[in-house]
Formats: sequence, C-alpha cells, structure tokens
Amino acid sequence: MILNQVQAEAVYSAMRALNNVGGRIAAALDGGEREICEMHDGTIIIHSDFGLKKEQHANQAAFAAAYGLQ
Repeated sequence: MILNQVQAEAVYSAMRALNNVGGRIAAALDGGEREICEMHDGTIIIHSDFGLKKEQHANQAAFAAAYGLQ
C-alpha cells in the first residue's frame, strides 16, 4: 500500500466531505511524492515516487476496504 494509515484516513475523510458538495479529490502529499486523484468514473488512483508506483481502486468503497477504513 502506498499510503500509511493516517494518510489513508485523512484522504478518505476528505473524499467523504467532498461527496457532500459534488466534488472529487485531487491531492498531493509529501511534497508531491504521493498523488491521489478520483477520476470521473469514481476510480481512485494513487501514484507514488513521482509515478514509479501506482495503486488503483474501483471506487471509494474499494479504497476504504483496502485500507481497513470500514
């Protein structure tokens, strides 16, 4: 997993808050070393090490399940 537990919790919390206003997350962590983007189809993509590593989740529920947030 690319994110640590604290990062995953913060990202998931932000995604849930953005849901309330019809938004999607696009964020950078650690000076841009980790990037999180929610695509139009709901897919969550996380890049790390400036694109060398990639993690993908089908949707917010899959992201939450992968990080044990549910």
